[in-house]
Amino acid sequence: MIELYHGSGAGDFSILQDGLTHDQCRILFDNAARLLAARSQTRAAEILRSTPFRVVDATNHFNDEFSVLYAVLPLDKYERLRRGQEDPTEGQAYQQIAGVFSELSTYIRFIAVELALDRPVHPDVQHGLGLKQSEINKLVYKYIGVSGGYLANFSYRSHHEFYIELDLDINPYDYEGTTRERFIKILSESAPHVQARILEGILDRFLLGSTELRTKERATEIRVWITRLRTGPHVEQPALRITSEVVERALLDAQELLRATGATSGVDRVHTALHGYMREVCRSAGLPVAEDASLTELFKQIREEHPAFNELGPRSDDILRVLRALSTILDSFNPLRNKASVAHPNAALLPEPEAMLVINTARSVLHYIDEKVYRHGNANKTEEASAAQQRHATDGTSRRR
Repeated sequence: MIELYHGSGAGDFSILQDGLTHDQCRILFDNAARLLAARSQTRAAEILRSTPFRVVDATNHFNDEFSVLYAVLPLDKYERLRRGQEDPTEGQAYQQIAGVFSELSTYIRFIAVELALDRPVHPDVQHGLGLKQSEINKLVYKYIGVSGGYLANFSYRSHHEFYIELDLDINPYDYEGTTRERFIKILSESAPHVQARILEGILDRFLLGSTELRTKERATEIRVWITRLRTGPHVEQPALRITSEVVERALLDAQELLRATGATSGVDRVHTALHGYMREVCRSAGLPVAEDASLTELFKQIREEHPAFNELGPRSDDILRVLRALSTILDSFNPLRNKASVAHPNAALLPEPEAMLVINTARSVLHYIDEKVYRHGNANKTEEASAAQQRHATDGTSRRR
């Protein structure tokens, strides 16, 4: 921290909290700058207008209470003011600022600036596992609400207390800017599980229906984000090479339901997509399929009869055990869909983590079968092309003879 001005009294201080509100500071600073300019104290007016100062409450080791003109600055601005201390006219400018504030009934004992420390973004957020910027913007502007650049009814003090109540070691006073800017910065940098806790705190503080923005649909969407942040990354929906209109529609429905209302709502559509996909794989390979063939029966038929699965690699026995275990897992999908999803009016539904497990497993199976069938098809095409080239070369040799 750089101390730019020190009035009378002890030479130490500790910041407690913001003393004046944003509007109070704006009125005070505007009038102080006008007074300084009118007195030709142009450097003092320039400093006041260009530096994001705020008036904060502070104390010292004598328990005195007083006001400090304080700002947190990025490196370039911080260094500019530090170098300015070598110029005597700079010191005079800070005295003039303090003097004008006293005339306007706000005694300033210290003027100080602090360097805004760069905080590392959590690795999970860097790798795209946290909230997307579009989701943060939705939360801020479409649920919480912004007024005059400030976040709903958050004051600097209540914003600080918000994290204390959540048992999070976050101090918004370590950040510069308005409550909105600080909130966005904190949320953007935090680990996914911390982001989830903050979102829960927002839903508790800003209740559903308390404004026109805070709709049931938006609150539901935020809860979906919370589930995703708590359960971790999910298996991506595959871009299938063998597909049908039914499969594509079911996958799109599942993706939209997963985004809008959560994994529980998507279980039924993912089950439909997987069932339809396996039927299409059998049809494309010319395998006869019973009209009422179950998911488990189709998977077994593909595994045992589709030529793509004749070769399972160097550890084929182990892979075969994995595939048989998957058959057992898929066999449980039918009762889960029928008895614990929104496919029917069931009283008890799968919790989000278990529903996400079902969806991830189904997507993994889709990825595996599609890649296996695709590679087999490409291998056949390569062999056919090679054979055709060989025949062409043989025919050319025969003609030359």
